[in-house]
Amino acid sequence: MKRLFHSVSLSSVLCAIACLLVALSCKSLRTSKEPPQQIEVETSYLQRADVIGGTELDSGRFEVLVYRYFSQQPNISDTWYTKEIFVRLQHLANLPVGQSVPVPNAAFAAIGYDRATWDFEQFKGITGTITRLNASFTHPEVQFDLQYIGDKKRVKPLLQGTFTFRLDSTYFQRTRKDYKGQYDDLRLALKEPAKVKSLDLVSYAIDYEKRNGQDKGPDTLYSRLGELFNLQELSLNLSHLPKLPAGLQNLKRLKKLDLGYNRLTQFPTELYQLDSLQELNLEWNRLDSIPASISQLKSLRVLNLNDNRLDRYPQAVNGLTNLRELYLSNANLRTIPTSIRQLQHLEVLEVNSFWNSKRKNRVTNIDALQGLPQLRRLSLKDNPLDSLPAAVYRLSKLEGLNIQYTGLDSTIVNRQRLPLLKKLEW
Repeated sequence: MKRLFHSVSLSSVLCAIACLLVALSCKSLRTSKEPPQQIEVETSYLQRADVIGGTELDSGRFEVLVYRYFSQQPNISDTWYTKEIFVRLQHLANLPVGQSVPVPNAAFAAIGYDRATWDFEQFKGITGTITRLNASFTHPEVQFDLQYIGDKKRVKPLLQGTFTFRLDSTYFQRTRKDYKGQYDDLRLALKEPAKVKSLDLVSYAIDYEKRNGQDKGPDTLYSRLGELFNLQELSLNLSHLPKLPAGLQNLKRLKKLDLGYNRLTQFPTELYQLDSLQELNLEWNRLDSIPASISQLKSLRVLNLNDNRLDRYPQAVNGLTNLRELYLSNANLRTIPTSIRQLQHLEVLEVNSFWNSKRKNRVTNIDALQGLPQLRRLSLKDNPLDSLPAAVYRLSKLEGLNIQYTGLDSTIVNRQRLPLLKKLEW
């Protein structure tokens, strides 16, 4: 019995070792297939510089030591991580050689943040010491021992080690770009307003929210948008706007305005002063009605009212006699009213629905569309259709038809009766 127990134990050990070797070989194989991690550390010393908002370098009246760490090490949800630490001084001489200077300090500011794919953190409560180790004004060597107050008010390490900061006298000349009229940074756009033709502030708004939280509201710089006198396209999507920023009515050359995913509860009548406006996106706001005065937007060609709080067809849009595209998804529609025939130039109509929307459309009667001679695209997605409405075959210029999730399929459509149909979605 003892010999049998010894034999079983030995075999178990050998089996475990074999499994371990297989696991290690598999891990090695997996590792060899993964791309090498990219980690970069950069340091630089800038003169006539500044730090804006704790995250962005700009020209200014200070001297700044810049430490950057960047990693592309994969994680569960993040694919990259970056950390930047700035030491902003009036003069480098404010750091005496060979002396550990405590942080915080009245002579300089230690500022920093980190950012990942889906995360942002501004370092708070930075403490510790900074020691300048040499007297060079072109390659200062500095030792750091810094901590900060992290989540749950715990002290966490921020930056430890000795680094050499090379004077970079051409940084702002090298990093200055010709954006060819298309910008996505409001602060930069306001520095050269005459050049700005297109401004997309979606990423800018998301980053601002990460740094300040939703309750902070939009960036105060939005009040200066009216200074961009050559602006033709503007996206304020996801900016959490309860109303239009002051001065927006001054953008007389604006042709395209995206106000989607904001908090507007009333139609912004300031837009009536934008004589050049051709496209207006108001999807995912909180509008429950559209005023008749919208007809003052005589140049408007595209209007998106998807997913607002409308409870019926907004009759006021019929006053937009030059309208080419109208989007009315989830507008609580049951039928298309005959009054839509006032939109004689309409080419695109979307009345989609979504299964869990409180105001989902349930359109079955589209007879009124027979009076739209220019209609090229029609989307009835997710409306409850028992059969294809006969009115569809009277749309002689129809090129695109969407009947996805209606209960119908492609076999229900007689393409011979729609000779111009190029795209059928079902």
